Amino acid sequence: MPAEDSKGKELRPLPSAFLDQLGDLEEILVSSRDPLSQGTVRMWFAVIPPGFIYLLTPTFTQKAARWRDDPWVNFRIPGTGVNQAGVVAALSWEEAKSSAEVLTRRFAMSGAATPEALRWMLQDGSRQLLKAGLEAGNDLERVKLVQPENAS
Repeated sequence: MPAEDSKGKELRPLPSAFLDQLGDLEEILVSSRDPLSQGTVRMWFAVIPPGFIYLLTPTFTQKAARWRDDPWVNFRIPGTGVNQAGVVAALSWEEAKSSAEVLTRRFAMSGAATPEALRWMLQDGSRQLLKAGLEAGNDLERVKLVQPENAS
């Protein structure tokens, strides 16, 4: 299901057990997939109550293309095995503007330093803002806790 198709679907907040572990991190590892492979990248993110993760990405990247085809996403806290699966939905400026203060604070280094800059990026199509949560009716609430990557 393309991310655009998930726009009208109800998203539920991500589990607080996962969000609480993000603390004051600035980056998170984000995975996307296509029929042949899976890719993981480091991304800046914003957490907005009641428990959604927002991502801002250039529209013409491989991860953005993957999310247009398949809204699945997996978040992993760097240096740990803590991860959480969910789905993303693309947002318009109209849907994002009520959270513009938080979004511009978190994505200023991406060029979205003001609400006007964020609006322009979303309206001209150069950037895609994605909201991640749990798909309503889907049991993705498990938070997987494993040993840190560098543990012996």
